[in-house]
Amino acid sequence: MDTTKALVLKQFGLAKGISYSETANAFLTPGYTSVAGNTYYNAIRFAEGIVIKEDIGQGWAHTFLNGVRIYSLKDKTLLADRSFHSYFYSKTALKNEAVAMLMEVLQKAATKEGYQINKEQARKEIEKIVDTALNTNQIEMLQTQSQKYLTR
Repeated sequence: MDTTKALVLKQFGLAKGISYSETANAFLTPGYTSVAGNTYYNAIRFAEGIVIKEDIGQGWAHTFLNGVRIYSLKDKTLLADRSFHSYFYSKTALKNEAVAMLMEVLQKAATKEGYQINKEQARKEIEKIVDTALNTNQIEMLQTQSQKYLTR
């Protein structure tokens, strides 16, 4: 991994041992295996202005989504955090949870500022952002987003 990518990931405490997986289209942390034989690791994805960090557990029969954290690239702060138990992993499950979490963040911010939002339009825009994280080459997204948000 080149120095720029390592520095960006380091800002989120993620630089050690991170590798890019073409198959997952995500940056993966090294996994560890429990005594029970389950492997746990994180997948990191970038989209416009955010980082999505997935906590994943891989058992002998199923892969589970154990949690999702969403960070702001601009502020380098945690925006949303959710944990799960026995939740089967899929891109659809991840997308649904990330969209719901970002909608909650947006609704809280709008309420705090006294704004009304068009929920349907907001959901469509958030879905586009999350789809980008899932479907756009993450090496390219990391490069683009780091230039926009982290070089200032």
